[in-house]
Amino acid sequence: MRKIKKVLPILLGVLFAFALVACEKDAVDPHVHTLKKTSAKKATCVKEGNTDYWTCTDCERLFSDANGKTEIEKSDTVLAKLPHTAEKSEGREANCEQSGRLEYWTCTKCDNTFEDEACTKPFDEVDAFLGYGAHTLTHHEEVVINCKEPGVREYWSCSVCNKMYAEETCKTALKKEDLVLYSNVHTLTHHEEIPVNGKENGVKEHWECSVCEKMYADEACTTEWSKEDIVIYSVMNIPDFVVEVPEGRDPVVLQLSDTQIIDAGQTRPGRTGVDYDFWATDQVEERCYDYVTETIEQTKPDFIIITGDVIYGEFDDNGSVWTSFVQFMDSFEIPWSPVFGNHENESKMGVDWQCEQLENAEYCLFEQKTLTGNGNYSVGIAQGNELKRVFYMLDTNGCGAASAESLANGHTTTSVGFGSDQIEWYTKQINTLKEYSPDTKISFAYHIQQAIFADAYAKYGFNQAEKYQDIHIDLLEDKAEGDFGYIGRQLKGPWDTNYTVWKGMKALGVDSVFVGHEHCNSASVVYDGVRFQFGQKSSEYDRFNCVDAEGNITGGYSKTGTSLIGGTVICLSETDGSINNAYIYYCEEAGGKIDWDSFKTYEVDGLQYGGIGVNTAEMWADGAVVAQSVAFDETVNAYKVTANDQGKLYVNTALLKGKTTFTFTVYVPETSTVKLGGLGEFAIRVKPDGDEPSLDGSADGYIDYDSSATDDALKLEFGVWKTFTVDITGLDATCTEFAFVIAKGNEIYLRDVAVS
Repeated sequence: MRKIKKVLPILLGVLFAFALVACEKDAVDPHVHTLKKTSAKKATCVKEGNTDYWTCTDCERLFSDANGKTEIEKSDTVLAKLPHTAEKSEGREANCEQSGRLEYWTCTKCDNTFEDEACTKPFDEVDAFLGYGAHTLTHHEEVVINCKEPGVREYWSCSVCNKMYAEETCKTALKKEDLVLYSNVHTLTHHEEIPVNGKENGVKEHWECSVCEKMYADEACTTEWSKEDIVIYSVMNIPDFVVEVPEGRDPVVLQLSDTQIIDAGQTRPGRTGVDYDFWATDQVEERCYDYVTETIEQTKPDFIIITGDVIYGEFDDNGSVWTSFVQFMDSFEIPWSPVFGNHENESKMGVDWQCEQLENAEYCLFEQKTLTGNGNYSVGIAQGNELKRVFYMLDTNGCGAASAESLANGHTTTSVGFGSDQIEWYTKQINTLKEYSPDTKISFAYHIQQAIFADAYAKYGFNQAEKYQDIHIDLLEDKAEGDFGYIGRQLKGPWDTNYTVWKGMKALGVDSVFVGHEHCNSASVVYDGVRFQFGQKSSEYDRFNCVDAEGNITGGYSKTGTSLIGGTVICLSETDGSINNAYIYYCEEAGGKIDWDSFKTYEVDGLQYGGIGVNTAEMWADGAVVAQSVAFDETVNAYKVTANDQGKLYVNTALLKGKTTFTFTVYVPETSTVKLGGLGEFAIRVKPDGDEPSLDGSADGYIDYDSSATDDALKLEFGVWKTFTVDITGLDATCTEFAFVIAKGNEIYLRDVAVS
């Protein structure tokens, strides 16, 4: 009941409020408004805005509030349009490349365009378009054509659009190539051929145009020639240098190699393995210069080549060794030419400085080119007006320890072998040489050998897989004529293993290749018609060979016998420049030339000789006697027994026991006339004395063979082979010695020494 009482007043209040909004058209006909809201809108530069207001859908009156209390007019709701924000676009004049246009403004708010800044007049693009303007033309007259420069046709060019036209109306556009007018009309002068005159080059017949200044092989001007093309070369001008040898004798070329001078006084800190005494600064005369001097003075060469490693550059950072050697070689006043090895360029003086010293030397024939490596050039040997042979002196590079100063020139390289530019250079020059002098012989000289050398030496058993070898060609019975020298080591770092470079050289007609690098190899062999030659080492620096009294060769860094130092002599034929002889000149103790035949081993029938003190052999000699198997003549081999002092050639007594006969055949030269004390030129000594066979009845322990003997069984005959027989039936187990005793200075030959 209480709740009802409370709700009633509330309902009465609502009804009263509704009555207040009742529409009163007049006091007589009031009604309730039905209001509809119109929401506010912001004004823009294009449209007016409005505030919030309410409209009665019945009486269409407007109110500013939702209760319909405050009536307003329509104009009271209007919000005025906002002003435009104008941005100007400039107008542009019309030309041949773009259309013209009036200026205009654009409102950044509404994006509309206007003719005026106040944005009162809309912009009409059609009315504002001014169209395209005319070209700004330049007239170009036709340029007269000739053989030197092409002509140009008449045309018009526009400075605005940069286009070209065939006519002033600009109907036909032209490209640059359309402008050119060509002509092949030359103003020619004919030049007759001028033949070669001695060392002066000739000139080929040709035609020359006075307008374009070009030269042609024919009057029709179909083949253009350079200045080089018209030259008829004198063969003397094809090589970089020419050594002229007097006529009437064979030219002699001397190959020195690997002098490799070391100045221990310039040793870099931390360097090990230096022999400070043997390589001392003041030892250069004894270790190198004396050997080279003797070799040059004895062989009397017309030209000297040095196949690399002139010095050990690491030991010449101040350049004193280099300048000393250049002055030393120049002192002989003989043309000389070196190639670079893999050690010179280690000097901190740099290889360009070294090359400059060579180029400035009076007798050194050397040229530094910008080809790969250093010092690639050619030297010809000429007699009269004929070029007999050309040596191509090349750098095989491989400068693994080259100094920064050497590498700075950009073409010193650590890679081994020829660069493509080196090959191109010598190929071009040799082909030119063959064109003008096809009979001239071709030699190559460089430092590091190619792989083809292993193939050449294989005919004497050389095996590249073995580091150390012992191939003494001079001691081989079956050596080919003209082959000589020694191979002590495998080839170090051979290049061109696929033979590409070699095949090219062979196609160019090379007949000889001279290299260095392998100090312990001095072999020279002919293989496939080409001589492959290691130069004889020319100093005692670094590794070199020595030979002992038995002819055994060993390689090392110090003397172990007679030093094999010298040079390789190449004798050319005056007739055609071919190599008609080559040999090694050995210095000092070797006497200039070693008779290797004295060391050869030949198969001799009979008991076999085993050398000094070899008690297991059938025969051996003491230290006073030297025995060597030799070819006595074309049909007979024998032991040549020389007594440097009175000595003995022993026979193994174990062979005599139980035997009855000892026979030998001997040849005594007419120069061997010295006699033993109380005996003849030689005797057989038997110990003990009582075991002596009773051939001469003396029983004194000697069987005496004497040119003065009356018994033919004991009588020597000079200059003939004679066979002697000894009855050894009486020898028993007590026999301790059976030996030939030979008087000092005598020499005998033995063969068919036998026991039966």
